[in-house]
Parts: sequence; C-alpha cells; structure tokens
Amino acid sequence: MSMMNGLGRQDIDFNQIWETIAQQVYLLLTGMNTVSAMSLYEDVYKLCIAQPQPYCEPLYENIKKFFEQHVDRILLIILDTKSDTISEYLKQWKLFHTGCELCNKVIFRYLNNNWINKKIMDKKFGHPPDIYEIQTLGLMIWKERLFFKIKDRVLKCVEILIQKDRDGELVQHQFISQFMESLIKLDSVDKDRALYLNEYEFSYLENTKQFYSRESIAFISSSGVSSYMKKAEARIEEEHHRSQKYLNSTSHDKLRRLLDSILIEKHKELLQSECINYLKDEKLDEIHHMYKLLSRIEGGLAPVLETVQNYIQHVGFEAIKSIPDKNNPDPKVYVETLLKIYLQFSSIIKKSFNNDVSFITVLDLACHKIFNQNHITKNTTKSPELLAKYCDMLLKKGNKQHEEVELEEKLGQIIVLFKYVDDKDVFQKFYSKMLSRRLINASSVSDDIEKYMITGLKQACGFEYTSKFQRMFNDITISTETNEEFKNYLNNNNLSIVDFSILVLTSGSWSLHSQTSSFIVPQELTTCITTFQQYYQNQHQGRKLNWLHHLCKAEVKSSYLKKPFEFHVTNFQLGILLIFNTQDTVTLDEITKFTNLNENELSRTIQSLIEAKLLLAKKNPDSATQEYSLNGSYTNKRLKVKVSSSLQKETPTQTEETYKGIDEDRKLYLQASIVRIMKARKSMNHVSLIQEVIEHSRARFQPNIPMIKKCIEQLIEKEYITRAEGESDKYLYQS
Repeated sequence: MSMMNGLGRQDIDFNQIWETIAQQVYLLLTGMNTVSAMSLYEDVYKLCIAQPQPYCEPLYENIKKFFEQHVDRILLIILDTKSDTISEYLKQWKLFHTGCELCNKVIFRYLNNNWINKKIMDKKFGHPPDIYEIQTLGLMIWKERLFFKIKDRVLKCVEILIQKDRDGELVQHQFISQFMESLIKLDSVDKDRALYLNEYEFSYLENTKQFYSRESIAFISSSGVSSYMKKAEARIEEEHHRSQKYLNSTSHDKLRRLLDSILIEKHKELLQSECINYLKDEKLDEIHHMYKLLSRIEGGLAPVLETVQNYIQHVGFEAIKSIPDKNNPDPKVYVETLLKIYLQFSSIIKKSFNNDVSFITVLDLACHKIFNQNHITKNTTKSPELLAKYCDMLLKKGNKQHEEVELEEKLGQIIVLFKYVDDKDVFQKFYSKMLSRRLINASSVSDDIEKYMITGLKQACGFEYTSKFQRMFNDITISTETNEEFKNYLNNNNLSIVDFSILVLTSGSWSLHSQTSSFIVPQELTTCITTFQQYYQNQHQGRKLNWLHHLCKAEVKSSYLKKPFEFHVTNFQLGILLIFNTQDTVTLDEITKFTNLNENELSRTIQSLIEAKLLLAKKNPDSATQEYSLNGSYTNKRLKVKVSSSLQKETPTQTEETYKGIDEDRKLYLQASIVRIMKARKSMNHVSLIQEVIEHSRARFQPNIPMIKKCIEQLIEKEYITRAEGESDKYLYQS
C-alpha cells in the first residue's frame, strides 16, 4: 500500500503514536514541561484519518482511561497531604483544568470537531453512547473519581478558612475564591449535579446563620443595643465584601436576606423600642444606625414612623403650651416656636433618616396637627392669622434683624409652614390687609422681598391666590406715574397747591378697612383734592374716585415751639391740629363741628394726640366742659416725629370685621362650588354633594357642614337647585 505525504491519509502504528501523545499530555497535566501542541495536534490528526479504518474511537477510549488513571494518582497525592489539603487540591486542580483546556482547544480539537461532535449529535437523535468533548470528559472524571471522595475534607478546610476570616485572622483569601470557582466550572459540565449550590452555598449560608445567631445574642447581652447596631452594620458590610470574593453573584441576595433575618429581624422589637429614647436624648448617630438597619427589612420602619410622628407632636404641643398669653399670643413667639420645631425635626430627618420620603411625610403630618390643633388655635383659625402678622413684622421697614439673604431664607421657611395651614383663606385675608398697609404707608423693606414672598405663595397655592397682591403692586406703579403726570399738569398750568401725592387704588383689589366715620376735609387740603379730581376725571372719564381719608397721612410743621418739629400724622389728626392755627383752646364740641368725626373715631384720635404729648386736656372750671390746647413745652430728641403709628395698629373691631369678611367670602365660595358641581352632575344626593364640596374647598379652607347646608338652602331659595320630588335627600340642577 502506498504512503501519503504530509497530513494525508496513511497507514500508521496506533500504539506508538498514542504512547507519544500520552507522555506529552502527562507532562502537560503535571506542569513538568512545555510541550509542542502543534506536533501533538498532527499526531491526533493522523490517528483520526488513518487507513483503512480511522482510530477515533480507540483514541477516545485511551484518553478516557488516561484521565481516569491520572485523576486516581492525583487523589492519592491529595490524600497523602497531612495539613494543607485545600492548597494541594487547588494546585492539582489548576494543573488539571488548564491541561484539559489545552487538550480540548488544541491537541484534540480535530477529534472534538470531526468525531465527538458527530456522536453527540447522533445522541440527540436517539443514539445513546456517552461521548463528551475532551474537556467535559476530563472534568466529569475529576468530579466522579476525585471530588466526591474528598469533598467533605476540602469543604471543611474552606469552612475553617471562612471562620478564621470572620474572626479577623489573616487567611489565604484566594483559596476560598478559587475553590468556589472550581465548583462552578465542575457544574458547567453536568447541570444535574449542582455542586456549588448543594455543597458550597448551602454550607456557607448554614455556617453564616449559626455564627451570627450566636454572636448577635451574645453581643446584645454584653454591649447593649447602641453598640450592637454599629456591630451589625459593620458585620453586614464585611459580609457584603466577603460575598464578592467567596460567592457567586446568584448567592448575594440569599446572603443579604439571611443576614437581615438573623441580625435585624430577630432583634427588631428591641431596636424599635429604643427609638423614643434616642429621640429624647438627641442621639442622632444611633437613630441613623437604627434607620439603616430597620430599612433593610420589610415593615421594619413602620413602628419607628409612628414613634417619630407622636414624638414630634408631643414636643410641638408642649412647646406651644409654654407660650404666654394663649388668648393673645405674640405672633413672633408663636411662629418662631413652630419654626424651631420644624427646623429641629427637619434636620433630624435629613441627618438621621437620609431625608427618607416616609419620614418627611410623617413630619408634614405632625406639623400639620401641631399647627392647626394646638391648645392656642384648636377650633379657631388663629394660626394663619398669627403667621400673616409675623410676615408683616418681617416685611416692614425697621426690621433690622435680618439681611436680605437671611430674610429670603426666613420667608422660605415661612412658606413651608404656610403649606401646613388648613385655612389658607384666613392667611390670605390678613396678609392682603397688611400688604395693603405696607404699600400705602410705603413701609415695606423692599419691593423685591415683597415679590419674593408673593412668588412663594403663588407656587404653593396658584396664581389666583396671589392675583390681588399683584394688582396692588400694579396700582402702586401706576400711581407713581400718575403723580408725575399730575405735577407736570400743575407746572404747565401755573397752579400752586400744597405738596401733594396720591395713590389711586382699584376697587376690589385692596383689602382695606372701611371708613367708619364721616370727615370734613380741612380747608388747606380742599384745593388739592378738587384740583386732582378735576384732572383725573378729565384723564379717565367714567371713573369715580372715593376718598379714603382714614388712610391718608400728612406732614405738618410746628412754629409754636423752640424747635421746628415735623409731625407725621393721619388726616384725622391733621384736621384737629389745624384748628389750633386760629384758636388756642378748643372744646370737644368745636372739634366735632370742625371735623365731623363720630364719637368713637374722635375719641381715638384725640387720645392719640394726648398720648403723643402734643395736646393737653383740661376741664373748664366755669363750664365744666372738656377743653384741649397745644402743649407749648413739648420736647423730643427727634425733629421728625411719627404721631400716626398708634392709629395705624389694627384694632379688635377691625380684626372682627376681617373675620366677618372671611365668613362672607367662604359662603360665596361654597355657593359657587355647589353650583359648579351640580351643573356638571345634574343630580346628586345630599351626602355625596357635601363630600364633594368639602373636597373642592379643602385646598382653601376646612368648611364646616352646617355652613354647607346653609349655602344649599340659600341656593334652593335662589332657584339654582331644587329638591327632587319624593326624595328629600336628592338635589337637581336648575338650568
């Protein structure tokens, strides 16, 4: 028979070639020497294409026997190892696994591709021979003839290493990692035998459970809860890093759940019970440790949330109780007490609870209750009134406690408190009245600060809530322009009047107390008023000016005293003082005749001038009538004296009037809501209508049911809605 050159088919001596292959593969598997992989590949190729019959099957059987014998020898080597079993196991494993990879990918590649894979495909179609790729064959032999015979011994070695690692001893970390990886590689060749899962992971988790069950109980008993929480956190962190090295990623969640169960779940009641003590003692670090642990388990924070809410409410209510004069509390003291509580617990939630939205919600609920249901404001709308008055204090000139940046920060905090207000319409009404006074008296800190506050309110409640405020500013801007134009008009027409400026306010945009008394304008001012009225009506035909003398101010100079004082007075005060230009002593009847002020307003105004020491009061000994004269010995360190301030303070009557206005506004709002709802629904029963009206009104105020019922009755009288025939609790919309 003729021989073929090169790698063609040829007659060969199988045993001779196999002997060469076996020797070289042995050297490869033992790491004793480098081999020529290409030369071995050629030998395998020759056997696979030999004539007259290829030697594929005998070659495969020889490889199998070779692996079995080699693995048996390795087993004996490992068993002979006295102390360092795991080290020897991993050393032998690395050599064998690396050699198998090279055999599979290079040396026996042709056998794999052209005979083994064909047999495997035949197996899939019903042919049963147990044929495997070379690497798979080698690993299966390792598993069956070596691993299962020493698994308990090597697993115990690994367990000891892990235990030493937990105890803080220095260990060969790579041994544990390499062993874990070897099991995963062994599992890759036989899906039915999950060595990693059943042998390694199960053992790892069970030992972890036992270790931390013992340690956690002992540590709490000896060191207390605070120290335990730090210890548990550290242990969880340690185990996380350990799992990255010693466990497959599929086991990480299992370990986390196990640790949470052993270190947290079993001790959660103890941790939760300490929350109140940490809050009282302001132990923010301990609270943070507790939060981090309990947030890892389902439902762990629920009791803590309840505890925090109750504690905030308790602290808040106690702080409010300490405020003096609960019937008429100082707005500054009241609001800053609330603000202190909010900022205190807001800081705790930020630092200790990572600004967790659940705890922010709890803070909101607690502050809402403190703000609306404390012993000062319970069943009243005092909170929004006091908040509005505090804003007025901050926004008025003379507030030198805050720089502009600090003031903006303070107002931002006020907006936060404002969000807790139930009756936002009360705040709106009082804020509107006070803004009106600030703008009319030019007493605002600055327009920018005022607009900053209005922007905050707009963001909280929408454009409609602040639309009146914006219209007030527009009126002030237009009035400035009007004054300039009026001065030009006087100059162009050579008209001379008292130095005079005017604010033209749009009716309906300003929350102003109504004038409670008639008033005769002093002769000195009549020309000013008449001239401006003629000018304005020529410019704006059809508009009517209503003069609000109770809000007007004047500057009047004294010429009867040693110093030339300049007094800032109201028009009512001015009307009285100007009488003394023509007479030294004036009776009460004469003042009434000259000013036409009613008894209440006259009494307030005269009293303010007496308190300012501008007027002296005495009784005429002959007629027993009350007489008033200028105080000729009046002195003051300042040349400019503000006499009007005492009259600009809000009186109890004006506050009562404000609340009456709020009630009227609420009735109109409720009626409008009822009509809108009924127009959309056409028919509704009584309970559903009331519930929907409450829902519609909640963003503005908390309506009471009797008021809603009264509004329904009024709308029935006005024939907007009717009762359904035969159904007293059902209403119909009248189109």
